[in-house]
Amino acid sequence: MSRVAPETWYAVGFFFLLILGPFTIGWGVMKAYRHYFPKTPPTEGESSVSVVSQLSAQRDGFFKLYLLGLVICSPGFYYIYTEYLAHI
Repeated sequence: MSRVAPETWYAVGFFFLLILGPFTIGWGVMKAYRHYFPKTPPTEGESSVSVVSQLSAQRDGFFKLYLLGLVICSPGFYYIYTEYLAHI
């Protein structure tokens, strides 16, 4: 562990941040959005709705949350990369 350069640990942390950061931020943004704009229930014309389709219609998938967070975080990631990790 003592032979590893500090820049290597910065890069490892940055790569973990690339996955966990956007997902967490996207999840928070969607939670706030769903608080103010909830999804509408099924219309009255539908006589029966399966439980599986109802549950899948109410959830936001991992990639939707990840891509939303990535769009929000990408300027910050670009800045961190150019300032601190470009020389690695």
